[in-house]
Amino acid sequence: MIKLLFVLSAFALIINSAYIHLKAYLAQYLLARAWQHSSATHQQKPWPWLDTYPVAKLHFPSLGDEHIVLAGDSGQALAFGPGLNQLSVKPGEPGSIVIAGHRDTHFNTLQYLNPSEQIVLENAAGIQHHYQIDRIGVLDVNEDEILQTSHERLVLITCYPFDGDTAATPLRYVVQATPIAKQPNKLLLAKQNRHSYLQNAAINF
Repeated sequence: MIKLLFVLSAFALIINSAYIHLKAYLAQYLLARAWQHSSATHQQKPWPWLDTYPVAKLHFPSLGDEHIVLAGDSGQALAFGPGLNQLSVKPGEPGSIVIAGHRDTHFNTLQYLNPSEQIVLENAAGIQHHYQIDRIGVLDVNEDEILQTSHERLVLITCYPFDGDTAATPLRYVVQATPIAKQPNKLLLAKQNRHSYLQNAAINF
């Protein structure tokens, strides 16, 4: 009986692990599809009961990494991707664009960014805004806060330290970047091609 319980427990753990991975893969697929259907005038939810939707795409060229950014930085949004703070300004406007993400998932890559590297923020209309990192640091949320500024800046935030095992840490790892130039999206055609690909993939999914 004890051996049987061990076997059943191990089997349950395997099933649970597979379910989590399948759920994560399906969520990213649905997020990508929703992003392809989003536009400047239409926000597409990845699934009906999710209380958020894609608003931008964040590119880290030096790392070959990219993430779909969701509206709001609530716990539900951050479970599936980086979230855009509701008080953020739009790219090209004076003020702060604040995007938060979890240190152990989507924003774990922030620790590998260096000053002077570029970050690209693409909006739903297909326009890319290019930023250059000019400051990386750690702040205590009990003593410091992210304030709006008279100039445009992109601020990426995650919990710190990255390898910490405490969830309720007051420290935040902050990457600040300033705009280089607002450029037309050179990947708009690629986005349209990906849209066709996802439509075909959805048929066979």
